[in-house]
Amino acid sequence: MRQQISVIIPSLNSQTIAYTLNALHAQTIDLSQVEVLVVGLDQPGNIKEDHLVRFVNTGKPTSAAHNRNLGIKEAKGDILCFTDSDCVPSIDWLVRLTAPLLSGQVRVLGGGVTFDTDNYWSACDNLSWFYKFLATAAPGERDHLPTLNLGLHREVVAQAGYMNENFPLPAGEDTEWTMRMRNQGYRLFFEPRAVVTHVERRTTFKSMLRHAIHYGQFSPKVNNNKSNIDSSSPRSPLVFRHLWLLLLAAPLIASAAAVRSISYAQIPNRWKFFPGVWVSKLAWCFGAVQGGLSS
Repeated sequence: MRQQISVIIPSLNSQTIAYTLNALHAQTIDLSQVEVLVVGLDQPGNIKEDHLVRFVNTGKPTSAAHNRNLGIKEAKGDILCFTDSDCVPSIDWLVRLTAPLLSGQVRVLGGGVTFDTDNYWSACDNLSWFYKFLATAAPGERDHLPTLNLGLHREVVAQAGYMNENFPLPAGEDTEWTMRMRNQGYRLFFEPRAVVTHVERRTTFKSMLRHAIHYGQFSPKVNNNKSNIDSSSPRSPLVFRHLWLLLLAAPLIASAAAVRSISYAQIPNRWKFFPGVWVSKLAWCFGAVQGGLSS
């Protein structure tokens, strides 16, 4: 039987990929219609190939965007689903993510994100960048979608093109890609019940800070034309065009962005994360200035 659904996962020697694959094996969907492609490197030997899983070895470290593009080219399915090697899908993830796509209701659909709040810095990192995509958020249209939980028809790639591989680190390439889809006329829908759990990864202040700076540094790539303004990032077009103003207003911009991020969260004692999210948004501002000066 021809696979209708291809799940594509970029991986660079992931220590958590086994949890991702175990969750995919447990999906309530008919797995005879599904293939899972893991693309990248697996030096720890955590990827076990079987009737469901195929490993595409890149032979060398390559970007997540490159690995996703290679996965698209290798995929047999008409429906392309994406998650990451540090994500654990819920048991009904594929059912909820693909049902609207298979019925023709939508062409592009993103799902909800959950995460453990035990580690402060990991929780702040997740709140900073996924606040619009929490499993507790309202369904509806979004201006962009993250590839840690995304499904789309193959035809969308034919129209919008592949991911931009000029992002050497995971920092905005999915924003740029899905905004390109929107510019092609595709509406981007969000279904919070199609849930993946983002496993703790950036668990230290330093790792959270580095991630925020990287996001800021690569924002100019997302905003290389006026139609690609990412309204979820902590900036306005005016300050982004005038870097001195962005630097001067950074504390105020970080404060407004942190309030917005925390306001979306339906988690206990959410305001205790405000200082960490504020620092993350402030680091984004400084990264954006660096990226603007070098672009």
